[in-house]
Amino acid sequence: MPFPTYAALNEQMIEHFQNKEYEQALDLISREGSNFPAARAMVDYWMMCSAARLDNRPVVYQVAEKLLADGLWFGEVLWRQTPSFQKLQGVAEFERLVIASLKVMDADPSSSESVLLKYLPENHSPKTPLIIALHGNQSLALDTVPFWEPAVSQGYMLAVPQSTQAMFTNAYVWDDLERSFADVKDCYAKIKAETAFDENQVILAGHSMGSLITIQMALTGMLNLRGFIANGPALPFMDTPDELEALLPSARERGLRGYFIIGEMDTAIFQDEIRALAEKLKSAGIVCEIETVPGATHDYSPAYHAAFLRALDFISNTDN
Repeated sequence: MPFPTYAALNEQMIEHFQNKEYEQALDLISREGSNFPAARAMVDYWMMCSAARLDNRPVVYQVAEKLLADGLWFGEVLWRQTPSFQKLQGVAEFERLVIASLKVMDADPSSSESVLLKYLPENHSPKTPLIIALHGNQSLALDTVPFWEPAVSQGYMLAVPQSTQAMFTNAYVWDDLERSFADVKDCYAKIKAETAFDENQVILAGHSMGSLITIQMALTGMLNLRGFIANGPALPFMDTPDELEALLPSARERGLRGYFIIGEMDTAIFQDEIRALAEKLKSAGIVCEIETVPGATHDYSPAYHAAFLRALDFISNTDN
């Protein structure tokens, strides 16, 4: 049965790996992967991981060679920290491919460029509010802009930084939390140096893993924020509830406000845990709301626009 989206194929691959069904995984990705050329890097990654688990090293090397020949690359973290590749560490042919991949990466200007997209409203002034929006994992800054661009028509300046953590070609992640926090702080400092805005009306927003960074920075007070907006969020503090509890009083005192947006059909997130976090914030006296968008999945949809505009109003309006 053909898969309608790469996300559906990816879920099936995850299930195969969880069940240690590596032969089925290799057969599936070999048969269906070419149907999703936009996900080429992830398809090749799954193919190499499946082959590595089966100790089929020739397939691993063949896929990697073709990937590099086509100008694509994987970052060192992926080569070194992927569990499926652990038995290959130190093997001469594998090490040669890692070195070759890093050379292709270094030759790609986008892998080292600092990316910060900015969009100004027509009536921009020193009183213009600012929203900083973070992309999800394995994504680009440009990919997340459609979620947030309605803010510009509402008089906001929109700033979209790109993580400096390169995973593979056109895929950047927020996995190193301290580095991610530094990226966002650097973004804020750069905006402040270049463009005037109302420093008392700053919102931090994020999608998926970008939301985890958003929520954690908001609750810890790393930036002077009016509030945060989290769309399809991954959640911080899942394993450290005491740390979360300790942050809530100061967040309440700062007047922090929050808005969670989840897609009704979003299977990439833990919806019950998101609702539980929203309730915990409310119970601690932090003004927040949660909205479910009918029919929406984890990916961008224009259906999210109305919810996002309500979120902006909720964060900025002190009367609700």
